[in-house]
Amino acid sequence: MSRHGEGSQDNLSLQVVQLKKGMAEQEARQASQALALRDSEERLRAILETAVEGIITIDDRGIIESFNPAAQKMFGYAEAEVIGKNIKMLMPEPYRHEHDGYIANYQATGHAKVIGVGREVTGCRRGGSQFPMDLAVSEVRLGGRKLYAGFARDISEQKAAQKVLSHYAALVKSSDDAIIGETLEGIITSWNRGARNIFGYEEEEAVGQSISLIIPKDRREEEGFILGRIKRGESVEHYETLRRRKNGTLVDISVTISPIRNAGGVVVGASKVSRVITERKRLQNEILAISEREQRRIGNDLHDGICQELAGIELMCQVLEQKLALQGRAEAGQAAEIAAHLRHAMAHTRQLARGLSPVELQTNGFMSALHELAAGVSERTGIECRLECPETVLIRDQQAATHLYRIIQEAVHNAVRHGKATRVIVTLKPAASKCLLTVSDNGQGFDTSAASPSGMGLHIMRYRASMADATFEILSKPGRGTTIACQFSKNL
Repeated sequence: MSRHGEGSQDNLSLQVVQLKKGMAEQEARQASQALALRDSEERLRAILETAVEGIITIDDRGIIESFNPAAQKMFGYAEAEVIGKNIKMLMPEPYRHEHDGYIANYQATGHAKVIGVGREVTGCRRGGSQFPMDLAVSEVRLGGRKLYAGFARDISEQKAAQKVLSHYAALVKSSDDAIIGETLEGIITSWNRGARNIFGYEEEEAVGQSISLIIPKDRREEEGFILGRIKRGESVEHYETLRRRKNGTLVDISVTISPIRNAGGVVVGASKVSRVITERKRLQNEILAISEREQRRIGNDLHDGICQELAGIELMCQVLEQKLALQGRAEAGQAAEIAAHLRHAMAHTRQLARGLSPVELQTNGFMSALHELAAGVSERTGIECRLECPETVLIRDQQAATHLYRIIQEAVHNAVRHGKATRVIVTLKPAASKCLLTVSDNGQGFDTSAASPSGMGLHIMRYRASMADATFEILSKPGRGTTIACQFSKNL
């Protein structure tokens, strides 16, 4: 064979080799592309299968081509029941009949009402029930075809929550009670109509300001104490205090304060619901005043009436005793014994009269009245009862002094009768701008958390403390006695 023939054969062999190599590379590329396509398809299928949103694809005629599990759960249809059906089966009237027109209009004009724009629409479940959903539709071009992908999210719970929130917001806004929100730093964040009516400030005047805007200077310490409790997650219920209106006048209010928590449960502020109790306090004070007058009347009747009558009977017994003794009669001793019983009865009656109408309170002052109260309890019951007061404390406000005296009187009475105490100490101590008044006993004590808040004696003591502009606190544990404490201003 000639060299020319051998060269041609070599070229042909080389071409065959190159062709085979190219075919192998093409097959490898096709295999790689097929693998990538399968991987992409599997990933897309995984996304569709696990997506929390309902994903639906339709063609340009509105025919459903895919319907993922979230959509099946949302609408109540199996995939096989909707594939090949028009998307309008998932819509209530009148949108169902209008839907084909939406697609035709978009294709003709390019003007979209839903496509490319998320909006709230109404869906129709299997069975006909309707629900609100958030829908976003995108246009997709695939292999020369035009498809539409819809992403639907059921917002029924969100709408229900919004409705409830709107309802409560309307209640808060229209409430006659003052409902105020504030930060833990005491900055007002919300201010309703009731707050405006009670305190006189418009919302724009109050929001952003310190809560001290409505708190008298001598009450600002208590605000710090209350915020301290709120920061610990505690609530304060039916706290009675004074607040200042825009015009400078003071108003009696009862306020309930609750912590405001964020989504993580952390306390971020406080909500205060305040109600004017001026008229109620006036009526309660009037009732207490009537009670005080009636007690004084009964005390005076006991002292000036019954005691005088008993004194007369005792004198008659003494005369009778003398006559019987002159006659040598044995009954003289009985007459003397009757006179002694009468004297004891008179002493007890005078003690009762002093308790009902403490003369010392009006004549010699608050401290003297407490000394007499303690001495009278010791004399009458035989237990240790004393007043400890390291320095003189004067209370010029007679009404406040009466309220504080009645609190101490009730506390001592409870310690002796119910607590079975053998020692009761009344302490009056001035400190800085305040005075601390306590009654401590070694009696049985009780569980304050299980005590009835509706007990009349406890309720009246608390109310009397508020009328004297004093704090009121009970500390007690079973078997460890009880301490009742009141703190009030030195300027009373």
